Amino acid sequence: MAIGSQTLKVGTFQKHLLKRNQKRKARKRLMIAGLTLTSMVDMFSLLVIFLLQSFATSPELVMVTKGVTLPAAISAQELMDAPVLSLSTEGVFLDQKLIGSVDELLHNPEPLMDKLSDLRDLWQKTHPTEKFKGEISLQAHKDLPSTIVSQFMGMLPSQNYGLIQMAVVSKGR
Repeated sequence: MAIGSQTLKVGTFQKHLLKRNQKRKARKRLMIAGLTLTSMVDMFSLLVIFLLQSFATSPELVMVTKGVTLPAAISAQELMDAPVLSLSTEGVFLDQKLIGSVDELLHNPEPLMDKLSDLRDLWQKTHPTEKFKGEISLQAHKDLPSTIVSQFMGMLPSQNYGLIQMAVVSKGR
């Protein structure tokens, strides 16, 4: 049988129809899989954004310096967003950076005073219209003597850090 200038063999047209149907089904399958994958990626993206925002605003996430075990307290409040001075048996840390050992800084507090002064100056540059509040959080290892902790607390007001908040673990009632 001939159509136009082409000669058709028996069964060729049926094979053509089968191939065309298979291609259509394959296209439909690809579209459905593509849409499902896109929806899933969108859902996970929204989930990640939600988790990041909720963790960024939660005040419970406080970095405790390595080597510091905080004392327990019955009453506790949320910590303010302020520089963190950590006193441990391994050394004295300001915002997770080692300043020196406890003994060294008790004999010569200049490195700590310089770092606190630098932090205050940086805060004042970034907040030119506000008055410096002098807030600082103090993390002290529970086994350190209270006399050492009080000596460091006595150094802080000389650099205008008067609002000292002690970090503790809430024991509950």
